[in-house]
Amino acid sequence: MNSTLAALLGSAITAFASLFVVWVHSRIKRRQRERAELQRAYILVLSGALRLAHKAEALRQTRYWRSGLPEAGNDLLGGHKPLGPMVLHDWLARDMVTVEAAWSEIWTRADQDGIALANGLMTAFNAVLAAALLASGTEPFEASDEMTIASRRLGEARRQLALHARRVAKLGPRDVDLFTEREYGVPVG
Repeated sequence: MNSTLAALLGSAITAFASLFVVWVHSRIKRRQRERAELQRAYILVLSGALRLAHKAEALRQTRYWRSGLPEAGNDLLGGHKPLGPMVLHDWLARDMVTVEAAWSEIWTRADQDGIALANGLMTAFNAVLAAALLASGTEPFEASDEMTIASRRLGEARRQLALHARRVAKLGPRDVDLFTEREYGVPVG
């Protein structure tokens, strides 16, 4: 009877240990999957904000090139279709869907710093878009214009969020210089 009890006890311990190992393994896998999904959200917000900023710059460039006297004649003669608000909305919305989904994922999975940095990135993007929409089309492209300043702020917001994402993922060194133009001696600012 003692050997039977010992065998049952050994089987119970083995079964419990096996279940514990499976539970720990599934928990680790779930955390890895959640971390990977959060990293993907960070990457989508970073790349989406940059893509949208490029679209804002294209909008400003369009307004600049369509602002002269020859273009006024083209508009009157039907040479160019005006930029309608719904066309502009649809053009931006294609990329905003991805950014908004990733931003929402950050809101539900990230820590407080990640959420604040993602919010800051979106605020910086909105400033770029506002500067592009407020551009009259006649001002030159200078380092002191509102669009350039807003773009620099967007770049800094992207840098801060990227550094945070690297820290969270532990992908590399804690502090890296993501603005690589410094290594070529180009002054920043």
